[in-house]
Amino acid sequence: MTSERPELDVEAELRLPPSPQAAAQARKFISDFCAAAELPASTCQDAALLVSELVTNAVIHGRTTATVEVHRPADTLRVTVRDDNPQLPAFGESPDLNAQTLDAESGRGLLIVSKTATRWGIEADDGGKAIWFELTV
Repeated sequence: MTSERPELDVEAELRLPPSPQAAAQARKFISDFCAAAELPASTCQDAALLVSELVTNAVIHGRTTATVEVHRPADTLRVTVRDDNPQLPAFGESPDLNAQTLDAESGRGLLIVSKTATRWGIEADDGGKAIWFELTV
């Protein structure tokens, strides 16, 4: 999946170290942005969940810093998480989540993004990658 909106300017950005606190910091950043933009609570909750999943992936699997960018074009909230690991994540959706899958400690982040976001994508990005999602406001 690729970005169809390269013209977007960053409205807010946060760079996070690869630490256990990164996901919580990203959630607060998105929540603060949503509150300042007076976005609906449901949009803010979904955005906080999704950014937490993506930052956790960057920190655990990418083992790099993560940069969260937030854009607010028209009726959309667009969030991008960039990291410095060029390996693109594997994404395979299992139609039935069995007990073994549900007990796993990881592996559902992109599934959650794909089921919650209006649109989303993964892009190779100058020695790293960017994973983005959009939520209709």
